[in-house]
Amino acid sequence: MAIYQVIKTVQIKRALTGEQETFTVVQGTEMFCVRGRQIQSTHIYWVPTGEDVADEENYLAPVDDPDYNLQLDFQIYREKYGVLMPAEVKKIREDYQLSLRQYALILGISYSTLSEIENGLILQSDEQESLFQLSRNRVAFKNLIVAKEAVMSASQFQRIQDKIAQL
Repeated sequence: MAIYQVIKTVQIKRALTGEQETFTVVQGTEMFCVRGRQIQSTHIYWVPTGEDVADEENYLAPVDDPDYNLQLDFQIYREKYGVLMPAEVKKIREDYQLSLRQYALILGISYSTLSEIENGLILQSDEQESLFQLSRNRVAFKNLIVAKEAVMSASQFQRIQDKIAQL
């Protein structure tokens, strides 16, 4: 069980109701399992005014950023296990001057999955990470493009080949 400490009080105006609400913000270091691997992370929770800050049942995700703790866990996981950060994945794609759809097609993943990875909304699988790492090597990436020719239209394949040839 983690020990939580009060770090501040915040007031926000609720968009739907227009009412001001006050929350006590607490933080505590917790152990979490991400992809079967243990990580330690300092999470932040908001507790509505009037609720017991010692009772974890009252802990809410930060109202101003509900994904904060999850994003923090992903960042720690990426750092600890050498997984590419979202910006690094995006940079690989942009260095090849490929659209999200083109890069996803070459890698054999969905466009929406690639978009979510680049925006830090999901953590890439080990297999996807291997593809990203492989695509950092220009020769290996060109070979991957050739191997994917059968799943592309002739015009798609030619456009991608032309872009890569110009680099």
